[in-house]
Amino acid sequence: MTDTTPTDPTAGTTASGSGSGASAATRRTTLVVVPVYGDLDSLLRCVDGLVEHLDTDRHRVLLLNDCGPDADTIERALLERIGDHPGFRYERNDHNLGFVGTCNRAVTELDTGAVGEAVLLLNSDAVPTAGFLDAMLAVLDEDRTGVVTARSDNATIASIPYRLTNRGAARTEERTRAVHAAVAPLLPVSQVLPVAMGFCFLTRRELVTEHGLFDEAFAPGYGEENDYCLRIARHGWLAKIANRALVLHAGGKSFSGNRNALRAAHQRELERRYPFLPDAVAAYQRHGTTATERFADVLVPAGPAPRLAVDLRHVDDAAGLVRALDAAFGDGFALEARLPAGTSAPAGWTVTADEPSPDDLVTVQVLVDPTPAELVLANRRAAHWVVVRTGSTTVPWSSSRVRAGSDRVAELVRPFADEVTPDELETAREGIENSMLAPLEGTSAFLERRWAAFLPLDLAAAEAGASASADEVTRLRRELDDLRASRSFRTGQAIAKVASRLPGRR
Repeated sequence: MTDTTPTDPTAGTTASGSGSGASAATRRTTLVVVPVYGDLDSLLRCVDGLVEHLDTDRHRVLLLNDCGPDADTIERALLERIGDHPGFRYERNDHNLGFVGTCNRAVTELDTGAVGEAVLLLNSDAVPTAGFLDAMLAVLDEDRTGVVTARSDNATIASIPYRLTNRGAARTEERTRAVHAAVAPLLPVSQVLPVAMGFCFLTRRELVTEHGLFDEAFAPGYGEENDYCLRIARHGWLAKIANRALVLHAGGKSFSGNRNALRAAHQRELERRYPFLPDAVAAYQRHGTTATERFADVLVPAGPAPRLAVDLRHVDDAAGLVRALDAAFGDGFALEARLPAGTSAPAGWTVTADEPSPDDLVTVQVLVDPTPAELVLANRRAAHWVVVRTGSTTVPWSSSRVRAGSDRVAELVRPFADEVTPDELETAREGIENSMLAPLEGTSAFLERRWAAFLPLDLAAAEAGASASADEVTRLRRELDDLRASRSFRTGQAIAKVASRLPGRR
């Protein structure tokens, strides 16, 4: 048995991303709480994962049965599964308390632990993998870290891959394992999140003692972990993701009742308490993630042909460029295009009139005489670029493309893509294929450099868009106030009141 004497929780803390907090993590003990309600198959996978991957010389597990419909059956199977494994403890509530109540009882009544230890709340439909807890504890011991979550296959913004290039694909456990194994070493040890994910939720015991655990206002569940993160954030504590930790998650397997209504109601309460939360999550998705995790599904390819997107609506000879692109990329790529009216596409192409979402990722973006705004969008959407120049760089001011800045983008493009003519697209394909086959580490570093170079433009565009929206709302409100103050509006209101009292009116 190793020494489990509580240690100073701040000893050995490090700056985010350094990873040198591992020495402190090896000294910290952990209480792992698994609330049990239903879905026996998922529960047993969770327990098996803990048996296999948890060092019970240092850490202990508390399984708390919350008296679901199959409580007795689950109890028998669970006790048989844990058998005489050391470090596992089983308890049962007298009556159903819900997820929030069960977690609170486990941590504040059944096992109050000691200062300096960690508390991990683990959903019963979560499956730990090798090294998960050591990786999370190393991040918890970073400076001012209050909560840590893990990467997963089903954990909203903690999912990897999160954005998918194949829009109809399922995010399977096997796929997540493969992608995480490939890209996790290329990611920072940790990243700061607005809030952590509740399926795998590691915190410090002293924070629970000082600030309480979950607010019963969020019973029986959903939103309680967000409230906890934001509550301790007021005291300077951060929520982070441990990029080296992987915990798979079925999601919603052991929760009863109307989930959607409960989520909606608790989300409203969260936003009442923390009005900034939706904007904070959107900001994280926009500039808090890395390029490597954003394009993880591209960097570790699988499945159908890679997608290539192009917008040819502004091109004079769109039909000619369609033929050139089809000849160069038609075999081996899934081509999709936005075309001017009257231009047809070869068989096999996908033609769309919709404005592409920056979160609809593609492998390759063909940019024809691009504007700065199109480069900013491509930076978010495509891992690889082909930049095509269709004519002279000396273009008159009468051209809308010049007024949009397309004649000034060469210096932006040069570090990240070669410019080619339509006749050089075959050569461009060779370059793209070489890039797709390049070592992952080099491609990741390249994407991070490009991401950093374009992020200021991206943020400026987002701020300008937000300001424009705010200005428009202000203008409309001013116009409405002016209308209400006008003599004609007041006269109309007076006439309406008189008319409502006329005979025959209801």
